Amino acid sequence: MNTENDVMRVVVLGGSFSPPTIAHRKLLQAAMDAVQADRGIFVPAPRWYVKRKLKKNGCAQEALPDELRLEMLETMCKEDGRLSVDDCEMCRTERGFTYETLVRIQENHPGSWIYFVAGSDKLHIIPRWHRIRELMEHFTILVTKRSGETPEQLLEEHPFLAKNRDAFLIFTAPEGLESISSSAVREDLRCGGKLAKDMVTKEVWELMKKNGMVREACIERFREEYDFLSNFYPAQVEYQGLLYENTEAAFQAQKCRTDEEKTCFCGLPPNMAKKLGRQVELRDNWEEVKVGLMEEIVRAKFFQNPDLGKRLLATGEIPLVEGNTWGDTCWGVDTRTGRGENHLGRILMKIRAELAIEQG
Repeated sequence: MNTENDVMRVVVLGGSFSPPTIAHRKLLQAAMDAVQADRGIFVPAPRWYVKRKLKKNGCAQEALPDELRLEMLETMCKEDGRLSVDDCEMCRTERGFTYETLVRIQENHPGSWIYFVAGSDKLHIIPRWHRIRELMEHFTILVTKRSGETPEQLLEEHPFLAKNRDAFLIFTAPEGLESISSSAVREDLRCGGKLAKDMVTKEVWELMKKNGMVREACIERFREEYDFLSNFYPAQVEYQGLLYENTEAAFQAQKCRTDEEKTCFCGLPPNMAKKLGRQVELRDNWEEVKVGLMEEIVRAKFFQNPDLGKRLLATGEIPLVEGNTWGDTCWGVDTRTGRGENHLGRILMKIRAELAIEQG
């Protein structure tokens, strides 16, 4: 009969991982080293649970999608072949329990001894866990000891814990992780800081940037020194044989069905052109062609007005985002929600690249 010393050892670390941090990986690796484990497994909670948890702090919207958290965790595992991810909890539509999770992992690793990582701050509630007696009979709880914590004392003083002391092992968490957490990352991102980058792996940071979590330095308001980027800026543009006083008027005119209607926009200031554009009968294919038309008109603006072209080039490679507070998520980004397709910003960056090529 195999003893605990003979079998493969598997350490399980559950959590929200929204997002996963270097502290999560180092903690799991330290737990594995403490019991000489062969494998470490991250088990992320389902998004609905994470949202409910974050809702208490008014930031439920910061709960990352299951697919993204899985991808982040998988990238963190690549540097250590002992690590992997199990998504068994993500498919749950109602509250799950640690015992059932560990049983599932045991089924996937038959004959292995399973350890579950729990913070010392959770010790006082462990006696209330679902099927806790069975859990302690079949699995071992690895208690994390951080600086200043004394889990040994609680294990001795609490009657239930003391009676089942053999079900617990204590290991010391690596130093320097106290200030690193998913909540610290999210808080730093809210403030537009740069501390978050050092709390996650390079791969996770790239995924955060790719998915719009990182607010990079950018021009996000087309006002004041960058007002020339706005379609409301007074710059004449000739388009399809007609001369307009600004790109907004030229764009709104394209909604019309006839050239005669378009001429009504030629002398209008941008605010009046936008108002009239809401009143015309739209051409049949407007939704299909509007982005392409906007690109042509904005291109005409900067190529026909060389001084504006130079100012656009002077923005370098900084991202251009038409941030707004009026809910435009097509041409810009709603600064209240961070959502938007930013078509105008993308068009401006594309034209900037074209101007750079033309300038040699």
